[in-house]
Amino acid sequence: METRYADVLKEWRAGKFRPVYLFVGEDVAAQTEAADLLKACLKPDSFNLAEFSGDIAVQTPAILSEALTLPVFSDRRLVVVNAPSLPAAAKAALVAYLKEPCASTTLALFSDERKVDPRDALVKAAAAAGAVCLFRALKEEDAAARLQAEAQKSGKRLTPDAAEALIAEAGTDWNILRQELEKAVLFSSGSAEVTAEHVAACLGYQKSADPFAMSRLIQARTLKPCLTHLRRFLLDGKPDDQAFRALAQINTSIQKQFRAKRLLQAGRSEAEIFSALRLHSYWDKDYLAGLKRVSAARLRSDMRACLDAEVSLKSRSWLSPAQEIERLVVELCAPKNA
Repeated sequence: METRYADVLKEWRAGKFRPVYLFVGEDVAAQTEAADLLKACLKPDSFNLAEFSGDIAVQTPAILSEALTLPVFSDRRLVVVNAPSLPAAAKAALVAYLKEPCASTTLALFSDERKVDPRDALVKAAAAAGAVCLFRALKEEDAAARLQAEAQKSGKRLTPDAAEALIAEAGTDWNILRQELEKAVLFSSGSAEVTAEHVAACLGYQKSADPFAMSRLIQARTLKPCLTHLRRFLLDGKPDDQAFRALAQINTSIQKQFRAKRLLQAGRSEAEIFSALRLHSYWDKDYLAGLKRVSAARLRSDMRACLDAEVSLKSRSWLSPAQEIERLVVELCAPKNA
C-alpha cells in the first residue's frame, strides 16, 4: 500500500506525476520538503497552483473545484491541501473525488498519523489513485548527524553531547530541533563550538521538563519522582507523541546502563567508560556509583520490558501510549531480586 518516496522522487525527476500523493508520518519537515520538491519538479505557474490550509471544512468545495479545473496553457496543475487532520466530511469528499480523479491534476495531501492505516478510506483511495508515502520519525542517530551538518552551515561544530542534549529536549522533530539549534548557535557566539554547556544555558534548567530528568530518574529507579516527571512531560505536547519520546529516552538510558555494566565487568576504567558512553564529568559524576546497585540480569530484564512495550504500542493501536508508558515505569522501578 505504501510507495517508497525514493521511487516517487525518480518519477518526478523523469517528469511523471500521479493524480494524488498522500504524505503520512511524524516527520513533518520531510513532508514539507517533499511538497516543495514536488512543486520544483512540476513547476506550476500561478494559474496552475492552488494551496489550501486553515479551515478545510469550509474550503472543501473550492478544493474540489480546483482539482477538477483543467490546467491553463500547461499539461498539469497542482493542488496542495496542507491539513494534517482532515474533517470527516472533507475526507469523505476527497475519497469520492479520488474514485475518478482529474487526470491532469496532481493533488498533494498530508496526514500526521504515525503509520499508514490500510483501513482508512482516504489511504485506500489515495493508494489506488496515486501514491501513499510514509515519512517515519528521524532516528536519534540520524537527527544528531543532521544537527551537526546544520551547525556546520553556521560555521560551528556541534559537539556530540550537545546534539544528544538537544535531542533529549526536543525529540527528533526536525522543525523543533532546528529552532533549538538556532538558539544554541546564537548563544555560543564567540565560540567555534556549540557545547552541551551552551545548550543547557540556552534552554534553561528551570523548565518543567528537564531534558535529562527522565533518564536520571529511571536509572535511579525512583518510582514517585519518575511518575511525577512523566506526567508533567506528557503535558508538554501531544500525549501520544510525548509517550513515544519518553519510551525512547527510557530505553536509551537503560541500554546505556547495560553497556556501562559490561564495560565495568571487562575491567575498563572510569575514564574509558565515560569516553565510550559520552558521559559528562559533572552531570554524570555519580553514574557508576548508582550503576553498582543494578545487576546485569536486571538490566537485561528491563531492556526486554522496553522492547515489549514498544512492540505492543506499534501493533495494538487501541492501547493508550501514555498509560502503557506509566505501566512500564512502574515495572522498571519495582524492586526485584535480580
